[in-house]
Amino acid sequence: MKHIEPVASFPIFITEKLQQSKDYYTENFGFNAVFENDWYVHLVSLNGIQIGFLTPEHPSQPDFFHQAFSGEGAIFSLEVKDADEAYRIAQERKLNIRLAVKSEEWGQKHFVVEDPGGVKIDVIESTEPDDEYKESYS
Repeated sequence: MKHIEPVASFPIFITEKLQQSKDYYTENFGFNAVFENDWYVHLVSLNGIQIGFLTPEHPSQPDFFHQAFSGEGAIFSLEVKDADEAYRIAQERKLNIRLAVKSEEWGQKHFVVEDPGGVKIDVIESTEPDDEYKESYS
């Protein structure tokens, strides 16, 4: 049976803070706008990571895409090479840090910041997992 084969993926967050969201990701994470108008912004990082922002209630969109993101029920993860360095930068930039940097036994060092629209960004460095979690990886 044939399946759908994705070639890229990106979240789109519906927000009233379109410009603030664009500025946040371009200034703090090095994203660039590849499409921008008054109701949608599409950003891409130097490594090809994509994210989009859409204004609520836009008439071109179906009703189920009209409600602004509430800030709950989603995590946007960004993997970095050095979580400690990224955390230092987040502190210097006075980002809204929601979780201080910490190491997890399943193989992550991470911290969480929140963007202007309420998106929780889990900034992650992959680390060696404890023995208990090693068999969970393939």
